[in-house]
Amino acid sequence: MCKRLIMVLCVSFGLWANAQPVLAQVNHVSINSRQSELDQPPLLKVNLVAQNDDWSQLSFYLRQKVDGAMQQQELTVEPINRFLLQITGAKTVTDPNAQVIIMERHASNTVVLAVIALFDAPLSFASAVRVESKAFGSTQLVTAADDAPQNTQQTAIAAKTTTDDNAVARQNTSGHCQIIKDNSDTLWRIAERYKNEWNTSVYGAMLAIFEANLLSFSKQKIHLLLKNAPLVCPSSAILAQYDNKAVDKEVFEVIEAKHAAK
Repeated sequence: MCKRLIMVLCVSFGLWANAQPVLAQVNHVSINSRQSELDQPPLLKVNLVAQNDDWSQLSFYLRQKVDGAMQQQELTVEPINRFLLQITGAKTVTDPNAQVIIMERHASNTVVLAVIALFDAPLSFASAVRVESKAFGSTQLVTAADDAPQNTQQTAIAAKTTTDDNAVARQNTSGHCQIIKDNSDTLWRIAERYKNEWNTSVYGAMLAIFEANLLSFSKQKIHLLLKNAPLVCPSSAILAQYDNKAVDKEVFEVIEAKHAAK
């Protein structure tokens, strides 16, 4: 009787455990940059690295004081890539002390993951790229909308041509920009060669290469670059996302640690 009871309890616990929602297990969250100012609706990019790349349990809110009363509005989320989100809101931000609240919904309650001052985030209109909505985990690349403004960085990248022996990119027969590399190259070494031409940091270049070439990394892990896999150059829209060295360094290190731990 005792053994049977124990078995029933074990089976019941197993069923209960399997029925629990898979939580995001967030490793890192921060505002990458904002593309709006005071007296404008909120528009910002958020870096978010989660264990299972599933953010469906997360909600984003803007909290601000209006006429002496605290108000909170839910923000709209569009994924840019596996670790970058575009966040927008409908109501104008009038409080210079406005905050972005990130929450995770559990079965029984909601947990606050982060409270971040909106205007502490760097202002960067260069990275204000409209994106098409993509499914989480998709290997498709984000492209700029037709009416997205061309910034000086994008123009410089598009216009730049290289003819010397140290060129790090060339046009292949299909017309796509192809990264020149050999089997001894590491991701860091490739990014180090590209960073000046792309007007980004070595961390931004590594993230851009990873985003544009997910299938060239074993198990889609950033530290497992396949030796024989070809690499294409990131688009100007992808490169525009990586214009903050400090943020890009932090995000890269979190992603690298996450991937290495699995």
